[in-house]
Amino acid sequence: MKKKWVSGVIVLMLGALIAGCGNKNEAASGEQNSGSADQKTITAATSGVSNPFSYEKDGQLTGYDVEVMKAIFKDLPEYKLEVQAIEFEGILTGLDNGRFQLGANNFSSNEERRSKYNFSLPIIENANVFVVRKDDNTLKAIEDLKGYKAVTEVGNSGATLLENYNEANPDAKAEIMYTDENFVKQFEGIEAGRYDVRIISRVSAEKAIKEHGFTNLKVVPFSTANSDPGSYILLSKSADSSLLDLVNKRIKEMYADGTLLKISQEQLGGDYLPKKELME
Repeated sequence: MKKKWVSGVIVLMLGALIAGCGNKNEAASGEQNSGSADQKTITAATSGVSNPFSYEKDGQLTGYDVEVMKAIFKDLPEYKLEVQAIEFEGILTGLDNGRFQLGANNFSSNEERRSKYNFSLPIIENANVFVVRKDDNTLKAIEDLKGYKAVTEVGNSGATLLENYNEANPDAKAEIMYTDENFVKQFEGIEAGRYDVRIISRVSAEKAIKEHGFTNLKVVPFSTANSDPGSYILLSKSADSSLLDLVNKRIKEMYADGTLLKISQEQLGGDYLPKKELME
């Protein structure tokens, strides 16, 4: 009888313990659900291979554009930000079909993009430049591109400038050489003479030349008609317009409180912020 009584007690204790664990797990699950039930998920796309704007470090996405987006939504508990790395061309396609609400990958402004997407306030001033060999003293403006072997990826702002130049100058075209190489490999190709020029943002050019020790390359600034030196976060026009207002409000706040400057110094190595009058 004693053994039966002890066994019964053990069974009861085990039952209580199991029930207690079950209640604990359910409570934890409930807290997670209640914490996210009212959140609206914002999905942002970036390439993840565009250092220093978007790249992977220790298995995590980071970079200037990524950290700016994180900071925008950090203190907005009503939103949950998810950042996905995707092929560059897929960012705009995803904005078109509503898969993404935000796109950030050092996007510059042009008329075609403005017609299709909503643009945030500028998050950086980052004009396009030429990267050429140091002994090249000819290329100083877009109009000087005749005969140059210009390397680029499909769909970026440099490619658009090259394509527009060739369309406007059918008898003085540049040779556009499309590649899947990252721009560091492209810079190596310029030094080696396989290519002559890459049109790329100033920040990317200066940082890569310094960090990778390209001793035979230089940066040549240039401007074009109605050129815009800004870099922006793009938003789908099908997204709630209040999202654009919120993003711009947070960009202004981060500009004023020094958050943008801190991210610029950490990710870009200096102050590349837009002029104050552009933040109005």
